[in-house]
Amino acid sequence: MRQSIPLVGEPKQGKNMNIEAMTTTINELLDKDVGMGASVSVILEVERVLGVQFPKDYEAYLRTYGWARLINDELYGLGDSVPAHLNLVTNTLRERRDFRPYLPKHLVPVMPDGAGNHYCIDLSIASSGKCPVVFWDHEEGEQQIPRNIGPSFSDWIVEHVREQA
Repeated sequence: MRQSIPLVGEPKQGKNMNIEAMTTTINELLDKDVGMGASVSVILEVERVLGVQFPKDYEAYLRTYGWARLINDELYGLGDSVPAHLNLVTNTLRERRDFRPYLPKHLVPVMPDGAGNHYCIDLSIASSGKCPVVFWDHEEGEQQIPRNIGPSFSDWIVEHVREQA
């Protein structure tokens, strides 16, 4: 069983600082809609269904918000209040099975770009419990090497929101 993830208000140490920066950035954003978060049991079931283990910062996002609309961008997610078009499981499985090029199993889409491409967590590359965010371009085919966009989900979302605001 995995340990609980420290959230805002817990000690500022190492990777927890990235999680705190992420939650602070999202919480301070005025133009947003967010969910109520997903339970640990839901997250564990989704990891089982998708055959993955989420990095700690992405799990913290799912536990805290579930899903989000940040300014003009919508992030996939989980939980009782997630809009159907943002359901992480549905979108991941459809991208893996129904749409070409098929999304590799080590990529988990976190945000669409509106043109058939996705920002994804690359679970094949982990360093200190972090996985980079990459850009999956549907025009590039299944053999592509997705472009690295950020060192981790939390770092990427903080930078992305700051660029959009």
